[in-house]
Amino acid sequence: MKPIYKMKNWQLLRARGAEGKVILSAGEFVAIGKRAFWGKHNRYIESVTLPTGVSVIKAEAFAECKNLRTVILPTGGSIGLSQGVFAGCTRLRGVANSENINSIGANAFAGCSSLQRIELGKDLHRIGEGAFSGCRSLTSVTLPSSLREVGEGAFAECQELAFYTTPDTLSTLSSEMFRDCVSLREAVIPAAVTVIPWGAFMGCISLGEVNIPANVQTVEARAFENCRKLHTVRMELGVTQIGAHAFDGTPALREVFLPRSVKKLGRGAFGTGKRKDGEKVTVCVENEYMVRRMKHLLALCGSAKCTTVKLIGKSIEERKRERRRESLDEKGAHLIG
Repeated sequence: MKPIYKMKNWQLLRARGAEGKVILSAGEFVAIGKRAFWGKHNRYIESVTLPTGVSVIKAEAFAECKNLRTVILPTGGSIGLSQGVFAGCTRLRGVANSENINSIGANAFAGCSSLQRIELGKDLHRIGEGAFSGCRSLTSVTLPSSLREVGEGAFAECQELAFYTTPDTLSTLSSEMFRDCVSLREAVIPAAVTVIPWGAFMGCISLGEVNIPANVQTVEARAFENCRKLHTVRMELGVTQIGAHAFDGTPALREVFLPRSVKKLGRGAFGTGKRKDGEKVTVCVENEYMVRRMKHLLALCGSAKCTTVKLIGKSIEERKRERRRESLDEKGAHLIG
């Protein structure tokens, strides 16, 4: 059966009966219309080659094409992917020329469980909500310096995602951005980020240590909840508040280094009640004033029973003795003849 294509105003509106390898001709259209190749009518497509000149693929254009394995994007110019373009293409393994993508819409690759790798180029400025959610075979991703916006849950449930690279210029992470990425070994926080949002790393059970840089002011609720292998958290001076249950459900957590800038802890920030194994989280602070304040904050938030506060800096007496020695050194010693 020969496929039937419907075109209008430089847009490919509909394709019916396409099978196997689909190679589209250049010069006939610049856009792929909404649901143009939707899987119900093109279930036997295995690969698609798009011609030079195509600049946009509209919503759900190839959604639910269950046999689609390969997509070859145009080699020249930029191309934008709208909402759900390849959603549910469970056998899609690769996207050639993906470095030409300038925008990825919400759920564009959601449920593409066979997608193992995708190159994101220097023109990409936006990744939409849930864009790669459920891409269970995706092992790594490099976010470009051009990126300005990442939607909620963009990489949620990418079970094989072991690491990602992000530019220091990225100023915002998103809620649930890496939720349930169970293979993720490191939480990379760009230097420009000021907030670690709600549930950003929730359920990342392979995280062992987290370092939160100085520009971060807020760790929101449930940011690292249920990170079951997390054992150490280090926060630099700058963090002022930690949200409710931010580090709840972390049975391996043993040490948390908090700076003197911390002023507020949300309900159950480090869990509530005693732990099953009887072990406590050691909250390390740098001065005696912080010891008193932190004990008070932990009591208020309900985490007192599962934590203990430890002074790692110098005590008031030690600092007094140091000042006295410095004062004597400045006056100089008398020589005895």
